[in-house]
Amino acid sequence: MKKILNWALTLLGPAILVFFLLTNDIGAIWNVLKTTDPLLFALASVLVLPFLFSKGWRWRLILQGWDIQISTWFASILYTLGIFVGSVTPGQGGDAVKAWYLRRDGHPLGASLLSIVVDRFFDVAIMGIIAGSGLYFYRTFLPGNVRWLIVLALAGVVVGIVFLASGGLRRWLVQRVLPIIIPAKLRALARRAGLLDRVLTMSPLRIVALVLLSFVTLGWTFLRLYLLFLAAGVSIDVGPYMAMIAIVSLVSVISVGGVGTRDVVMVLIMTNLAASGQMRGTDGSAFSATQAEALALGISALFLVLNVVNIVLGFLVSLRYPLSAALLSKDTIDAEDEALVKA
Repeated sequence: MKKILNWALTLLGPAILVFFLLTNDIGAIWNVLKTTDPLLFALASVLVLPFLFSKGWRWRLILQGWDIQISTWFASILYTLGIFVGSVTPGQGGDAVKAWYLRRDGHPLGASLLSIVVDRFFDVAIMGIIAGSGLYFYRTFLPGNVRWLIVLALAGVVVGIVFLASGGLRRWLVQRVLPIIIPAKLRALARRAGLLDRVLTMSPLRIVALVLLSFVTLGWTFLRLYLLFLAAGVSIDVGPYMAMIAIVSLVSVISVGGVGTRDVVMVLIMTNLAASGQMRGTDGSAFSATQAEALALGISALFLVLNVVNIVLGFLVSLRYPLSAALLSKDTIDAEDEALVKA
């Protein structure tokens, strides 16, 4: 049953994309791609460098709080490798690579994996909050069940932030709640790896710094993607644009590379924004529903191309830092590490 569900989710995105392509004017979509401003697209591609640097800087700050010392440069390199591996392998392979590189350099695997979870939480939390603004901007056309999903996601984000910021609540969660829901063997393994203690050592000042850095990293993302809209001759009001990108980033994890699911969200939102006048051409012209749908699919394809640029950069970095150096160094793996990965 689980295997069938995995296959269904894998095929869902491509099936949705094929449906859109069969029911739309492919010529109009191709026209969006071939008329894209190459200079703006090139600028969006180059801005991946400060994006990766800010990502590495934030991750390094998390690691420093747990006495794991690496340079911002090396953290950025590992982030680049993670994007590459995560894009060409199923699951969260990119996250695993980052942790194994740290383990190769003598750092505890458990703490490395936990730092990646915390790092990802900040992105999801802030994107969730921004996506929640869609309840206001898209109130006239957002389906009721989607509204409730956003509300529940926001509630989860708020609870997560409160627990992360409060040492007392974290201690209560670790000492009273987790022992009930986590098997004893896994609990003992986490304690030996020092994970339980590390959960309790995130200071409020460090959390504030991490939140600020998260806004910086996401700012680069919003800027790069907005350049793609401008390159396609589209201008969108800032609020609705940010809410759309946040929702797109959250639903993209459902399918491989966000294919299909990203297109659904962009078509739904952009056609309605065009109708309300919140999306227009950079020359001030209005878009019909058909034009807006073609633009949504064309710009979604540009998102995919931009992701390929990120993958190519990661591949080039992997030539300098071979993956085998981290993944095939059996002498650096002890029994506890193997048990932690299997768990």
